Amino acid sequence: MKKDSGSLPDRFQRFHNLSLKLVRLAEKGRVISDYYEDVVKLLVEFSGAEYVSITARGARSYFRFRYSQHSGWDNVQLDSFPGAAVDLAASDCRHESFSAPEDVDKLESLVFSGHAVNSKHATKSGGIRICSNLQENTSTSSYSCVMVLPVRMQNEVVGTVALGWQESVELDDVEVELYQYLFDLTGFARSHRQAKFLLGERIKELKTIYQISRLGSEPGKSLEDIIQGAVNIIPPGFLHPEFTCCKIVYANHTFKSDNYKKPLYTLREDISAGDEVRGYVEVGYMKKSGAIYRDPFLKEEQPMLRAIAGELGHVAARKQYEMEKERLQHQLLHADRLVTVGQLTAGIAHELNEPLGGILGFAQLIKKYGQIDEGVEKDIDKIIKASLHGREIIRKLMLFSRQSPPEKVRINLNEKIDDGLYLLENRINKSSIKLVKDYADELPMIEIDPAQLNQVLVNLVVNAIQAMPDGGELIIKTASTIDELLIIIKDSGLGIDLENIENIFIPFYTTKGPNEGVGLGLPVALGIVQSHRGTITVESKPGEGTVFTVRFPIGGERSGG
Repeated sequence: MKKDSGSLPDRFQRFHNLSLKLVRLAEKGRVISDYYEDVVKLLVEFSGAEYVSITARGARSYFRFRYSQHSGWDNVQLDSFPGAAVDLAASDCRHESFSAPEDVDKLESLVFSGHAVNSKHATKSGGIRICSNLQENTSTSSYSCVMVLPVRMQNEVVGTVALGWQESVELDDVEVELYQYLFDLTGFARSHRQAKFLLGERIKELKTIYQISRLGSEPGKSLEDIIQGAVNIIPPGFLHPEFTCCKIVYANHTFKSDNYKKPLYTLREDISAGDEVRGYVEVGYMKKSGAIYRDPFLKEEQPMLRAIAGELGHVAARKQYEMEKERLQHQLLHADRLVTVGQLTAGIAHELNEPLGGILGFAQLIKKYGQIDEGVEKDIDKIIKASLHGREIIRKLMLFSRQSPPEKVRINLNEKIDDGLYLLENRINKSSIKLVKDYADELPMIEIDPAQLNQVLVNLVVNAIQAMPDGGELIIKTASTIDELLIIIKDSGLGIDLENIENIFIPFYTTKGPNEGVGLGLPVALGIVQSHRGTITVESKPGEGTVFTVRFPIGGERSGG
């Protein structure tokens, strides 16, 4: 469309064909930046202009697509509309040519602000059309004819389109109105395209959240399997799935999508289970997209990621509840068996006490009154010693398994520790563990329940034995301060990780195998110590062993916990 624009029907047909192309572009449902870039290309081809620029308002900022034969393509994102308005009426436009982009930016600002209507060069729609009488400009950055028209959407100016020709062209009122029709169609197409695009994105987002929810409800899937599945479900829900990757960190475990590479841009949301933040989900673009936005993510994608993180939090909380429920059921069954074993132990102990008493009594009678030689007497001494040993074992089993209410009595702490170790010393020796007793002399008496003290000691010592599978050294130490008695149990075993040491007193929390513990030993020990107004502290380093320190107040006046 250089000097001759052709007959009116031909012009109508040409503009009609271009309008169809613009509509077809809008039907593609692409992001707004890609859409306007294609519009600029069509206008360059259609108008024959050496300079075409579209500046429009986006959801978060302004962006400009500019093409000139002099400098090529220039696509930028802007914080505000460029240029400064000038008073064309006062200057009466005595310019013979306009330089782009400086002069044209000012004209665009004038049209966008609505002040162009004051110029004698104003069009009916509030644009500007200025053509000089020069036939040709020798400068590649100067233009003899410039037209700037508004882009309108629902009667609101959302941008401008500028065209510049170095040669003089025919821009009559009909031509200008046809261009204005095209640009109004562009605004309408943008609105239609944006609605269609956003609808498609919402469908993708809902599909992603639904797939994660369905994955979380599948029976038999562990939380690790669900999260690993989620990192591959999430990327297709974003604008550019072909170079989108995902990473989820939960409970100090990291899960990555199959295509994961270090991203250039990231979005991140925390994952909360209950009121506690347990991790985060991060989505990233591994390379720069074709869009010119500084932030390549859509503004709707942050809320979508927040919804995904919320769904993952719900799934994690539900799975954790199901696991805790199942584990609790197992622990209850095990506890029931322990109660039964305790009852059987008490019954068997009573049953064994009577025949042992008879064996012991008759052996002592034979030794006292019988006419026996020296060899037989030694054998009788062995019978008596074995009977006394068996009776002592039964006494301690009854003490440990009794179900009577707690009964606090004043005891000698060192003696009761020896009583508690009596049943464990054989196991300690078989485990290649060296037992070291370091008792303080002349400890004051303390008021405590002997059976419960025995249970605390057994739980802590058994833990120490299990922490030394290849043997080691176990130190049992007692000490006192002005107002406390201390029991210190130190092992040279595997130690406890920092992430586990905060949870060891939580009921049913255990890092042991299924046949080694149920996670109740330390919580029960803590409860017993606290009921005596005492405290338990623990110090441990992986590979360097563990030290448990139990403190009981002397006289029972100190508060514990």
